[in-house]
Parts: sequence; structure tokens; C-alpha cells
Amino acid sequence: MIVLFISCRARTTTPNKYKYSLNVSKVIYNKHKDILADSIKVFVTERRKAYYPTENDSLTEFSIDTIVYSPHVDKIIFFVITKNSNNKLPSNGSINEFHYEARCFIAIVDSNELKSISWLSAYNLTNYHSYEKVSNRIRDVYFKNINGSRRQIKFNLDDIRFWDDEKIWSNEINYVEIFEDDQ
Repeated sequence: MIVLFISCRARTTTPNKYKYSLNVSKVIYNKHKDILADSIKVFVTERRKAYYPTENDSLTEFSIDTIVYSPHVDKIIFFVITKNSNNKLPSNGSINEFHYEARCFIAIVDSNELKSISWLSAYNLTNYHSYEKVSNRIRDVYFKNINGSRRQIKFNLDDIRFWDDEKIWSNEINYVEIFEDDQ
């Protein structure tokens, strides 16, 4: 069994009466993680939405960092972290140094099968110097701070109300991409 929200539970601003956590079988979690990785590989190679910058290519490394399931396991949110060589940056850094970026995606689940996957572009993290730092920061943003932002997402991911916001799941929200740089 996988327990989600471990690292952020004590710091979240979600009121206790709306907090939830969910255990999902390791088999289902790993199955979804593999499918999501294959899907993100297509996003990167075809330079779809979140991966349109030229720095993302066949050499881009990525990992599915976190998967969060809705209470009914019919929707998921997941974080993807990419690693690219600094020589792909406009400043032409060293090929032996790297930067990390984190993005959030949503997906619909039907009978344990993943259906549509979309980029939730409300908050993106760029140019972090370590995987751990960008991983911790994206969790902090979406579990602790997204509901206090000026964006149209009103609830944190561990808030039961987040999962019922049809604007998120029908892509009706007009996102303003906010990029946060580690520099």
C-alpha cells in the first residue's frame, strides 16, 4: 500500500475537516506510473504543451515523482520532474551540469485505465539545481499554497473539495502559467 501526503501533511493549510488521504495498492500505483511515464515520453518527443521549449528532446530525462488519487480513484494528479543538461539553456551552461523542472498533470481514470491526460499549467517550477529541491517545492505548492494563490484553483490537493471542481477536470479554467525559478 502507498500512503500519500506524508511529507506535507503537517504543513498543509487545508482545514482538517476537508483533508483526506488515500491508500492505493502498489500494483495499481506502479501500473499507472508506467502508463504515465509512457504518455509523458510522447509529450516530450512531440513537444506537446508543457514540453514545447527546445531544451526538451530525446535526451530529456523525466520521472513521475508523485501520483495523487481522488477519493473515488476516478481522477489523478501527478507531478513530473525533468532533468536537462545546462548546455540547453539560453545561457549555454556546462554539458556536465543539470537543471530540473517540475510540472503538474491531471488524468481521468475509468476502471483502473487511464483515459485523458492534460497539463495543469497553473504552477511550474524551472531551473532548480537538485531533484530533491524541485520535488519538495512542487509538493509544497500544490499541497500547501495553491489555495492561497491568485489562480483559479481554490483548494489544495489534499482537500476533498479539489476533486469536485469540474472546471479543473473539464479544462474550463483559463490558466496563467506561473513559472518559479530556483535562482
